[in-house]
Amino acid sequence: MRKSDLLLRKICSLLMLLCILYTAGCHKPDKAGPKEDPGGKDNGEANVWPSSPPAEICGNTQLLTGPGVAPPGAIIVQAGNNSNVNFKIRGATYWFAPGVHTIGGDKYSQIIPEDSSTFIGGPGAILDGQNINHYAFTQRASNVTIRYLTIRNFVAPRDEGVVNHDAGNKWTIEYNTISNNKGAGLMAGPNNIYRYNCIKDNGQYGINSCCGTELNEVENFVLDHNEITGNNTDDWEKKIEGCGCTGGAKFWINKNVMVTNNWVHHNKGVGLWLDNNNRGFVIENNYINDNDGNGLMIEAGYDARVRFNNFKKNAIVAGMLNMQHGDNFPVPAIYISEAGSPRGFNLKTSPMLISKNNFENNWGGVVLWENPNRYSGSSGNTHIAGTIKIKSLYDDSPCKSGVPNTIPGSVPDKFACRWSTENIIVENNEFRIDKAMLGYVGGNFCGINGIFSEYGSFPEFSGYVIPWRITFQQDNVFRNNHYYGDWQFAGFEVTNPDGSRVSWKNWTAPAPPVPDHPSADNRPITFGQDKGSTYVK
Repeated sequence: MRKSDLLLRKICSLLMLLCILYTAGCHKPDKAGPKEDPGGKDNGEANVWPSSPPAEICGNTQLLTGPGVAPPGAIIVQAGNNSNVNFKIRGATYWFAPGVHTIGGDKYSQIIPEDSSTFIGGPGAILDGQNINHYAFTQRASNVTIRYLTIRNFVAPRDEGVVNHDAGNKWTIEYNTISNNKGAGLMAGPNNIYRYNCIKDNGQYGINSCCGTELNEVENFVLDHNEITGNNTDDWEKKIEGCGCTGGAKFWINKNVMVTNNWVHHNKGVGLWLDNNNRGFVIENNYINDNDGNGLMIEAGYDARVRFNNFKKNAIVAGMLNMQHGDNFPVPAIYISEAGSPRGFNLKTSPMLISKNNFENNWGGVVLWENPNRYSGSSGNTHIAGTIKIKSLYDDSPCKSGVPNTIPGSVPDKFACRWSTENIIVENNEFRIDKAMLGYVGGNFCGINGIFSEYGSFPEFSGYVIPWRITFQQDNVFRNNHYYGDWQFAGFEVTNPDGSRVSWKNWTAPAPPVPDHPSADNRPITFGQDKGSTYVK
């Protein structure tokens, strides 16, 4: 054989080996999402939101059924009471035989994995908490893998979780059904990968990705191809008014998180909720529908890239309730509250981008809001952590003084003590609404997009300072969108002084100059928004 032929054969063999290794690393076929687009710049892609759910996981036995025999070298765990099984073997693989498994009769009975251990369910393997055990998998082992189990009937306390209770590092949780538990079905930690799971009908959260600390952030979490549905069965927002403690998935102090290709639907509250100093999120190619509250809420935090998602019939339950109470605050599909991408802080996506999404028959569209009374050091602030503008997410003491609600004079720029709704682009989205489909025709409660605040009643940001800033001075822009149906707008404040909303004509007419001394007498009536957009009523 010639040397050239031998070299060619070696190259071909190497390529085949690489192909085999690549294929072996993929557990299931994956739908390709849109190409990465660093910095939030539009790379000319067509609108490619999913027309149907990309992750129909619950009840999918073909996808969720584990191997019928134990993998070579695995420890076989028979059905029944497994409280005497030694789950503390580093690097071990455990195969749960078909049937119902329990882990003892004490509320603190739990599985505490060792590093690099793997838990695999055989066909129909169920880990049952018997409505006694609080937790299924706990503590801080790393490189833990859990596959093909149904995990049910655990009773974690409020704000705690059943699987990965202590937010361990590098956990991979895939092809499981995690349902009918109290508290959160799962907690999440750094470098976790959760994919192809059915996360259903849990008492509080489906996932509670909580809580990062300065030394141990919840960073590089991947949430992909999961079905997240029916969570918050215990309706905690009614039990503890204003707790902000529910959601299909809730994220607290997370960084660089991918939320892609999920089906988030029929949760009893908000679908996806980013709360408290989250940053660097990519939320793409999700199908988000029929959640009682907002499909997506981003609160007291920072940048996100929200693209190629399909939002349908969200916030109708919450919107109807507001209307019944005479509350005209808009309840949209996407609600941004004191969050954005301020320049100069090395954020991943600047500006925050809400682009190329489909909005169809939600109670509302996109609302950008900022509470003037919510800042570090104020009694109107619900978060303990600081802001990135004062160089620390974990310490807001520079913003506190001995005088209630007053920022110390040692802070050179008092706006650094605020989470601000700023530098957000809402573009190239489709907004469709048929109010008859919502069971509500006429009036001005639903079908609202907007940028607004309210009169400040606390000393540092009193009067109309924040309404002018969020509306005209913080680089918040709607543009190149397409509206179909009866849409109205909220600008500057929730409503006009007479209770009406802003019309399309006034929403798009040139904005006025910002006055030196804002007052009730010089509020704006035009807004200069949605340049390049179309409106077909």
